[in-house]
Amino acid sequence: MAEPRPGAYNYKTLLCTNIPELFLDKYVARSHFGRFGTLVNFVLRPRRMTCTVSYASEEQAERALLEGDSFQGHQFDISYAENETAPAQKTEEWVDPDVQAELSALQSGWRNEYASGKPLKPSLSGAPMLPSLPAAAATAAVSVKNPPATRDRTPAQLRDLENVMRRPAHTSEEKFRVLDARDKLLRMNRTQQKPVAGATQGHCPDMCPEKERVLREFQRQVAVYELQPGSDELICHERALKQYSRSSADQETPLPHELRNETALHMTMSYLMHEIMDISERQEPQSYLGDWFHFVWDRTRSIRKEITQQELCSLGAVKLVEQCARFHIHCAARLVAADPSVFDSKINAENLTKCLQTLKYMYHDLRLKGVQCPREAEFRGYIVLLNLADANFLWDIGQLPAELQNCPEVRQAIQFYLALHDTNFVRFFQLLMDEDTSYLSACILVTYFTRLRVLGLHRLIQAYRAPRKDEVSSLPLSYIADLLSFASEQEAVDFVQHYGLELNETGRVVLSRMHTVETEYKLPRQYELVEMKRVQSVGEVVSGEPLPPRALYLNHRPHNSFNEHGMLKSIAWTAKDQLPGMQQEDVQPQIPSHPPAASKQSDNFFKVPMQPDGTATGFGAPATAAVAPASTIEAFSFVLPKSRAQELQEQAVAEQQRRAQEEAKHQALQIAIAAAKKREAELMAIHEAKVAEAERIRQQKLRERQEQQRRQQEELEAQRQQEQEKLQLEKERQLKLEELRLLQQQEREARKKTKTLECYQDTFQDILAEVCSREFKLHDQACCSYESVLDSLTRGLVEQQMQQSLYELGIMRVYIKRWRNYRRVQQQKDTLFNQLPLSFRADDTDRLVNERTVEDSLRLIRRYRLGEPCDYGKLLAGLEEQSWLKLDLWRVLDKCLPLAQPGARRFYKLLLSLSGGQEGIQLNYDLDKGLLQQPQSPDARLAEGGYIRGFSQGIGLSVLKIRDNHHDWKATDLAQANGIICLIGLEDFRSLKQRLRPLLQASRCLDVAVIVQHPANTAFVDLDIPLQDLCLRSFNVFRVRHSGNTSQRLMHALEAAVKYLAKATERKPFEHLQQVETREFVLGNLGSELFRRLKHAAEQDAAIRRGIRLNPQFCADLFNEAVQRLQLVAGEDLSDCPQFPDELRVFVQPLPIESSVPTKRLEHFEPGWHLPERRQRIVQLLERCKLPKMSELPGTSSLAEAQCQWVLDYAQLSQQEDCVEQIALQAIQILQSNADGYLNFVEYLAGERMLYILGQERNLPLGVVYKTKTLKSRFLGAWFYEFREPQTYEAAAAEEDAQEQEEQEQQPSQAEEQQLDFNEIMSKAEAVLNRCRQRQEDRHTLRDLNRSHKTRKGKVAPKQKHDAENKPKRKRPN
Repeated sequence: MAEPRPGAYNYKTLLCTNIPELFLDKYVARSHFGRFGTLVNFVLRPRRMTCTVSYASEEQAERALLEGDSFQGHQFDISYAENETAPAQKTEEWVDPDVQAELSALQSGWRNEYASGKPLKPSLSGAPMLPSLPAAAATAAVSVKNPPATRDRTPAQLRDLENVMRRPAHTSEEKFRVLDARDKLLRMNRTQQKPVAGATQGHCPDMCPEKERVLREFQRQVAVYELQPGSDELICHERALKQYSRSSADQETPLPHELRNETALHMTMSYLMHEIMDISERQEPQSYLGDWFHFVWDRTRSIRKEITQQELCSLGAVKLVEQCARFHIHCAARLVAADPSVFDSKINAENLTKCLQTLKYMYHDLRLKGVQCPREAEFRGYIVLLNLADANFLWDIGQLPAELQNCPEVRQAIQFYLALHDTNFVRFFQLLMDEDTSYLSACILVTYFTRLRVLGLHRLIQAYRAPRKDEVSSLPLSYIADLLSFASEQEAVDFVQHYGLELNETGRVVLSRMHTVETEYKLPRQYELVEMKRVQSVGEVVSGEPLPPRALYLNHRPHNSFNEHGMLKSIAWTAKDQLPGMQQEDVQPQIPSHPPAASKQSDNFFKVPMQPDGTATGFGAPATAAVAPASTIEAFSFVLPKSRAQELQEQAVAEQQRRAQEEAKHQALQIAIAAAKKREAELMAIHEAKVAEAERIRQQKLRERQEQQRRQQEELEAQRQQEQEKLQLEKERQLKLEELRLLQQQEREARKKTKTLECYQDTFQDILAEVCSREFKLHDQACCSYESVLDSLTRGLVEQQMQQSLYELGIMRVYIKRWRNYRRVQQQKDTLFNQLPLSFRADDTDRLVNERTVEDSLRLIRRYRLGEPCDYGKLLAGLEEQSWLKLDLWRVLDKCLPLAQPGARRFYKLLLSLSGGQEGIQLNYDLDKGLLQQPQSPDARLAEGGYIRGFSQGIGLSVLKIRDNHHDWKATDLAQANGIICLIGLEDFRSLKQRLRPLLQASRCLDVAVIVQHPANTAFVDLDIPLQDLCLRSFNVFRVRHSGNTSQRLMHALEAAVKYLAKATERKPFEHLQQVETREFVLGNLGSELFRRLKHAAEQDAAIRRGIRLNPQFCADLFNEAVQRLQLVAGEDLSDCPQFPDELRVFVQPLPIESSVPTKRLEHFEPGWHLPERRQRIVQLLERCKLPKMSELPGTSSLAEAQCQWVLDYAQLSQQEDCVEQIALQAIQILQSNADGYLNFVEYLAGERMLYILGQERNLPLGVVYKTKTLKSRFLGAWFYEFREPQTYEAAAAEEDAQEQEEQEQQPSQAEEQQLDFNEIMSKAEAVLNRCRQRQEDRHTLRDLNRSHKTRKGKVAPKQKHDAENKPKRKRPN
């Protein structure tokens, strides 16, 4: 063996610093260093990111020093360890970095979740308290104040403990001391027994052990969620949960009754999910939110610790750890905006990492046992999402099975990694907003928002920055907010300003250099990106499945070891009363009146006192009468009790000692607290001084930078102003030149156009005639040639095809004959072979002969011969082996249902009516056995409800099955059915009419198929049943003969009936309905298209043209008549039209955004479109769109001023109050520019009125459904030709004719003199508006005038309707 080299270093031990994160897994690190030699010791320090490696020889250590400083491209430091370094202990325990970080954070000033209680009592040993001991540790010291159980105790001490156990306990403190004495005796008994291999298995049945409940009650350490109602001190034993306690070196090993079993752990988690988890969603202050988080975190840590202590590794334990992990994932997003004193995201991430690490080990161990965890794929995806910043997770994925590598969760997580690695923030947030991304996955991804947005902002600055130093580029704030997926623009402003970017006066972000910030950006709650995905309660999210029943913890009663007198029960002396199935005994130990004689020594520490008759009251051997010397006695025995005076004297002395010790400890604690507060004040002063100095320097730099920016801005402003002046002069000069050039060009173009037209008119006619004649001749020649060639080719092809068909038919006839002969022989052979059993030794010959059928044996023989495996998945799903023989309704409907358009989904609702009695039960069984209730296609979807409800092969199907004597169905369930199949027997065929009548009334379906089952020996005779009064559209009867193969015959008949009903759907008359958006329905029909038709009618009809030119009231009446006709279309009763079944709406494919409302498909109609009150709202809206009656038009002599006043008055009557002046001014301009009539004037006023009414209406129906036939007949026709011309227009028409004759006689010069000046008219209109403003107080609002107009309209409506019926209609001129 080589001699060790002298020096200050150990040349067999290496110290590695700055190690990779993968080395935190000890198996990865040991496999790396094991390549260079034999490892003796390996110590990992995750907190420092260092490790110590010891080899068997110096040569191996030297080789590792030279070659082992790199792992997967990551370089780390490696050197020899110093001799002073303590030798590494040989241990396989992995030091968890999460636990170290958690403990460090908790010891650095983390607040206690409970209110301060009374001071703690000192220990009986009288040891002084250390000044550095914190208050929380002093509180926890009560439970471990006694020395370890391994220390030898004298018989006197053992008797003292037993005396304590026999005392009555009425307060929580007394109960704790009794239970604590019991536990100490139990530990002493365990030390003398042989240690049991393996971990301690707990059997505590409660959510919190009894000893901890009474301890926390008298120490006032009860959380607010564990208090009794109406009390702030007493603990509620039914709501108490076990508190987490940190492991320490002097902490004793927990006893079995101090650890909860797996059932109790599940009960605890169920209580948290039902009662505590959802408290965070209430509108509570932030302090209560912090108390909630720390309470749930503490209790879930306690659950995880007990799983580790008991070494539980089962599906139930995995489920508990998964629920703890989901809680931390939820808190990562829910408390992201909380104060650091309430929620620390780093500690939460460390706890989540620890949970996931535990799950990895559990998954691995269970997989080795052959157990597959159902939620492993989900949490493998969470592990990847938590480590997106580190690509080493790809190695871990490569070690997983193939089904986990290809699961959707892992694939989606890899997509997020690729987007984050490429800084593709657009792709990242698109994946986040996708429906496939779950709520918990989004909660994990919240931690990457700030980092990704900072990188995205860097990319935008680099891409859009100005090329010159003196220029500054900017981007719109809305563009950055949309690109980086901010919830609002204010959030985007806070983000960019936090990193030093500013907003200019136009609201754009100036792309300057980003600042290095000292504090990280505080992310607000992500309502739209993350929390909108949560559609369940917090408890359901944490559970990951439906919540367990509340009875799991409501029916549980906490364990009580004391009887009604406050005495410890005899069976509770060994805590066996908490074992499963054990009944508590209510026997109270008593002090013996006479000590028994000497007895044999025993090793049992729990000896129940003897009764006066000498018999033991409990368990164990009898106690001895006297105490032997300490050197020879191995156990203890009971003695006579002391006198009352002696006990009082001893208690007084013990009380004095206890008070002295308590005072000393209290003084030491006060000194330690004062020193700690002084040190804290000094540190705070130093910190505040540093912060103030940093703030002063920052403010100074900020002022200097602002001053520099101000000077640069002034210089830039001066330069910009000079450049603008130069540009203005240059623009003026260029405009003058451009105007001159345009005038010259226009003159040239005019001359050129004139010459071109003259030449075109001369040559067009001659060339056109010549070209037409030539083209006509060529067309005739081409047609003749084509017909001759086509005839010859067709004749040849027909002859060739006939010869080939005859030849093929001859060959087919020969080979079909041969195939039939061969098949007949093979069938005979198969029949003979199939009649034999599978093995002559497999079945008893007597049993085969006595069986009625050998169908099962033959089925097994066929499956064996054909090599068909048994599909256990179908067996577990409730399907039989012959599921491929069942009737697939989706396949049948796919062949028979009509297809409206390629790729469109089809829907069908079918009713199956069965007869009552035994025959109905048999039919029900045959249906369940023969129908395929679960589609087998890849795109299949199932929904709850009904007999069959699913989607497959592009068809949504709903099947309802009802029995004749079972009236458990509702009329609403049968509504809107597409077909009815009634299955009855021959004896029930006469009662068919009575069975169909309620079904037809409830379903409104007129297509019926009847399947009649009759005996095999009875011929079916069609009975003449009168069904005319049922008004059936299609009816057919299918017969099924009852025989041994009834199920198969029934399925054939059912298939034929479904095909018949599906084809009947194609022959069904269908009312063409159309759904249009409400705004488009009103504006599209009453807008410009209506007035374009009226203008065209005016060009064709002189009467309409005369009415439009004479009086605007005629135009208003035309518009109101169009509104009235549109009301008839919108108010038509459509309750009898076909409607879409509500149960099939889950399978409707949503429309794209651009065509969300306009549709003709019934399944896309808005729900409730046929309701009368809904359609009446559209009619009322159209009624408000009508124009009020106009006053008499002023005479032509005062056209300029009086007409302006007339327009203004009518605008006040019919338009919005705030825009009367603007609308009136625009209407006056329209009147002046359109001298031919008032149709454009009325079109403008009607459009403004409709826009105002549509804008004021709230909660309008999204769409309007109407019949296209009704719209065409009542609105789109030429109804305006039949509109009656009012009598008031005839005199005006005569005056207009006379005026036209006079105007024709006058000279053109006189007509020019009569034209009005436009500027003069506008000035007079402005004068009228000024006078109108002066009468502002006396003017009525549009709302008041409309109300009065509606009142008058309602009064005269019956009279107008009567006049309209009696008035003669004017026919349309030819």
